[in-house]
Amino acid sequence: MLCLPCGLLLSQQPEGFESLLAAAQEAQSRSDFQAAAEYYRKAVALHPEIPELRTNLGLMYYQTEKDEQAAVAFREALRLKPELFVPNLFLGLDYVRLKRFKEAVPYLKRAARLKPTDTQAQLGLGQAYAGAGDNRLAIASYLHATEIARQDPDGWYHLGMSYLEQVEADARILLTRHKESAYVPALVADNLSDEQAFAPAAEAYKRALLLPLCPAGSHANYGFVLIHLRDLAGAEREFDAELKRYPGWLMAKLGFARLQWEQGATEEAANGIQEISKTDSGFLRTNIATLKAGVAQSKRSELQRILEQKVAAGDLSADVVSAFRVDSSSDPNLQNAVGKQGIAAASSKSTSVAAEFYAAGKYRRCSDRLASQVRTLPAGQVRLLVVCAYSTGDYEHSFQAAQRLAASVTTEDEGLYWETKSAQKLASEALERASKMDSGSPKLHVLLGDLYRQRNLFPDAEHEYQKALTLAPNDIGALFGLSLALLADNQLDQAFNVAQTALQNNVNDPELNAVMGEILYARNDLSGAEAYLNKSLNTKPEYVSHVHALLGSVYAKTNRTQEAIAELKLALSDDKDGHIHYQIGRLYLKVGYRNLADEAFEISNRLRSEGLNRAAVSMKQTSAGDESQ
Repeated sequence: MLCLPCGLLLSQQPEGFESLLAAAQEAQSRSDFQAAAEYYRKAVALHPEIPELRTNLGLMYYQTEKDEQAAVAFREALRLKPELFVPNLFLGLDYVRLKRFKEAVPYLKRAARLKPTDTQAQLGLGQAYAGAGDNRLAIASYLHATEIARQDPDGWYHLGMSYLEQVEADARILLTRHKESAYVPALVADNLSDEQAFAPAAEAYKRALLLPLCPAGSHANYGFVLIHLRDLAGAEREFDAELKRYPGWLMAKLGFARLQWEQGATEEAANGIQEISKTDSGFLRTNIATLKAGVAQSKRSELQRILEQKVAAGDLSADVVSAFRVDSSSDPNLQNAVGKQGIAAASSKSTSVAAEFYAAGKYRRCSDRLASQVRTLPAGQVRLLVVCAYSTGDYEHSFQAAQRLAASVTTEDEGLYWETKSAQKLASEALERASKMDSGSPKLHVLLGDLYRQRNLFPDAEHEYQKALTLAPNDIGALFGLSLALLADNQLDQAFNVAQTALQNNVNDPELNAVMGEILYARNDLSGAEAYLNKSLNTKPEYVSHVHALLGSVYAKTNRTQEAIAELKLALSDDKDGHIHYQIGRLYLKVGYRNLADEAFEISNRLRSEGLNRAAVSMKQTSAGDESQ
């Protein structure tokens, strides 16, 4: 608060200027902002030429949510003294509160210029940019806020959410403008692989690899998917194909190490890991989870023992064993520290050998050569930087380079692909930081649970929701998310118990009724499901289509075909993967509408081929599984 000094004590009936100020300060001290506003209003009437008085009056109005009156007071203060920090800051924040985002931006920019170390100005500016639809500038502001106050969880929370918003924005553009680009199925495949949906990921990689200009690394990524599908011969072919395109590609070399490990040649696998570590330790640390995924603990212990022997012999850095023992790619402090050290050391060097580093798989050295010049690099070196930075875990610079690619019409699809992948990583890092800094916040645990659930990492999601419930046993978001995670993990009895507990104190909550309806549907209790689903039709707009789809499935299973068609029609607008169109096509056939059925099947096939897994938190689409494709 901006408070003017005053020399007189508060009297019961303050009349003089100093008495009014004293009365205002005393009212502020007891949080009676309405009374304080009245005292400041009277003081302003006596001395309208003092901008600080008008500022204090605006602050009192702001505290009592009289936003229009606050804005008037702040504008008057700035008319008298345009360079005052506080009225610039709070007028901007007031406009954000009023959702006048574009008007907020210049005031918050001025506040940030007047006090560059103020986090509130940067956070407010981020909110204003986000509200005005410029998410990239919002990210820049939130990132600046985290640089000012690295231990403030609010900055990291907002930064993580903005990265997720960017993922959604990029996905919309990719699907709208670049349907025929190889980057679309490649991104679908990458996301499906991350979610451990390996069979559909394999199909998406096949589609991507048939198209020209497929992203670097797609063969190797496909190879790891084939390992999970136990097609080791196919995986070997894909790793070979990647190395023919890019002889130094480390992900393919990591794939061969995994194949050797799978086939019992553990010593050879350890040698391969050793060579990869010597080439780029950042790459190994970033991708250690990919190497280990799906391997039995006994096999992990054997490889770890051999790696420890190499450390003892001086042939391998102890960091490799540490990375193998614990997935250090999730430690954003380590990732960022390594990246910034390299950039500081290399910023003055030429970029002439960056391509050689890239070709040799020395991604960190490539990134360090180019990162400090990301805003001025020619297009070819920007493409080098985005791949090198991403490959070695330097996601901030891959994101920045991807922005430059996305700004050009000729490389927009490529830029959006890498920007999406980088933003997904950065979102996870930022939200994990926020959660660790504010471990007592149920909200952050719920958000992390939602992220894990969206990626089909159900045990991790359940763990985060349980953390939230330990802090706040009746938290609706945690109960809702936990019930969905348990449902998706096919733990129907546990999901039912959680949803039932949540509904005891929230009997009319539409979201909880929706999830209970879905649980009962999965348990084939159709009459019970219908009752709950009918109570959830006034749920949040993003869930309404899902409820209609579930109701349509209930009607279809109870031979109410026309009612089923009517409900499913209400869900078609949100059919992202084609399964609802497929189901309604089946129903059209049942009642003899062949032309409508063919049209529905055609749309279903198109949507299935275009489907992009979005990273935004949403209700898991598990309705009508036995009716879908």
